[in-house]
Amino acid sequence: MRLHPVFRRFSADSGYDPMPRFSLLYSAAAAVLAAALAGCASTPLPPAPPPHRLPPAPVTTISPPAAGISRAQLEAAGNACEKVVANAVKTRYPEPGSVMLMPDRERILQHTASQTAVSGEGTFEPDASASAMSFQFTCVYNFRTQRVDDVQMKYGAY
Repeated sequence: MRLHPVFRRFSADSGYDPMPRFSLLYSAAAAVLAAALAGCASTPLPPAPPPHRLPPAPVTTISPPAAGISRAQLEAAGNACEKVVANAVKTRYPEPGSVMLMPDRERILQHTASQTAVSGEGTFEPDASASAMSFQFTCVYNFRTQRVDDVQMKYGAY
């Protein structure tokens, strides 16, 4: 039986080895090359994200107090007005969701020698709906009586 040369059987005596043998030097060089290529083939690290910066904390603007009125008294006026404003919203809308005043939009200015005016903005949910309603307020606080003399509210778009 005669076989095609491609299918010829090889013997150890024929002198032709179908599986070439590589020398030790060739194997070492291939290992070094494989290691070098493996180092190049790795994906680079993504660039580091920019540092996360937090927005500045909201701050109430307080005008410089006039003679005889301290910064603490002006802050007390702001606190008292915030309570009265929240109560005014709850009076007009009996079951509001959360009432939120925006400290970054609140202004405290001395009105007269014994009064200060606090003005600002806020939002609230008038009922169980998901829509919020905005409002503006102006409040007059009396330092002598330590009470709110007047509060004016404006609801909706302004």
